[in-house]
Amino acid sequence: MYTRVLGVWPNHWRAQLNKAVSLLGAGESEEAKKALKEALKMTNRVELHDAIAHLKQIQKKRLRRNGGANGDEAFIIVEPSKFKTNGERTTPRQELANALDVRAFQRITRLIRCDVEILRKEMTENDAPVSYSVSGIPEKSIRKASLEGILYRLLNFLKPETFVGAVKAINQKVLSVLDESESGKVDLGMFFAVLAPICSGFPQMRKRAAFDALLWRPVNEEGSTLIKKTDATQYIKLLRAIYIPTHGMSEILEIHGETDNASMVSFTEFLEMFDNPDRGFGIMSRLLKLEAGDRNRHGSHVCTVCRYPVIGSRFKEMKCHFSLCSQCYSEGKVPPTFKQEEYTFKEYDNEAEAMKDKCRWFTLHSKNSSIATPS
Repeated sequence: MYTRVLGVWPNHWRAQLNKAVSLLGAGESEEAKKALKEALKMTNRVELHDAIAHLKQIQKKRLRRNGGANGDEAFIIVEPSKFKTNGERTTPRQELANALDVRAFQRITRLIRCDVEILRKEMTENDAPVSYSVSGIPEKSIRKASLEGILYRLLNFLKPETFVGAVKAINQKVLSVLDESESGKVDLGMFFAVLAPICSGFPQMRKRAAFDALLWRPVNEEGSTLIKKTDATQYIKLLRAIYIPTHGMSEILEIHGETDNASMVSFTEFLEMFDNPDRGFGIMSRLLKLEAGDRNRHGSHVCTVCRYPVIGSRFKEMKCHFSLCSQCYSEGKVPPTFKQEEYTFKEYDNEAEAMKDKCRWFTLHSKNSSIATPS
């Protein structure tokens, strides 16, 4: 297909990129590199520059797949208990893995390009009919098939094929949890509240939209500024079950033990529940960091395992001084040449932080040297 496109439109950079991928799959690295360079000339996308740098690194150091028959292992996987963090600012491995999973979902669905204000507008301008559940509780529910129309309005900037993929991902990750009973209906207010934290917009606006979505549900009195604590608790548990798979569905079941139905919470109290690092959605702070660091580079530093330029945070091992990218760090991959009982990592958001650390080390080292060597 790319040959046809290039025949008609020689300056089509995406076709050049497809050509490079095909050549790379065929094992023709040199030709793939040439195609990538041509694509880079046509567009200034930094991702193409990274891909070229990655190919160069692979050629310099022929890494074999983990457990391959020939050559050394490319990496070893270390159990989580052996990964230690240096300082409170360094993200624990499992927390980063969870945040990366949410970030990947944002990219697949393109919800990060959907402003949270559009979500709020959808609630106010397109009101859903009120129905009653089996237990007699009023709710604004909608059939899963009809939900596609709402998603189309939220993601109207997507091409048809991309939209289909986004709907499929939302169905698998979100709707499968919200419609656990497989009734074919979804609580629309809860659905909006679950999407709000991963849409674009300031963090406080996302949380406010989630609160307003819960307030929008008919179980709350019209004009009220408070929501039921049980609803807030159920929402947090659903949020964790959907976006933090390590916690699973067990947390949702705990809500059935709640008996204090009369207790109400304000937006301020809701924020405290939401931001709780242990029982809330504290992972959002890490997610925001990933969003902000998508184009953050660390000079010439590459990940010691995957050999790809480090984007976002760089995790430096404090004893052997090798660096990992976020993905390899979250998966517990380390180079086999640095086998240790434990690994201690420090996270750097940018190279300015790393340079400050170096300066501190040199200053401290020079002071110690002057003390050890009296005049």
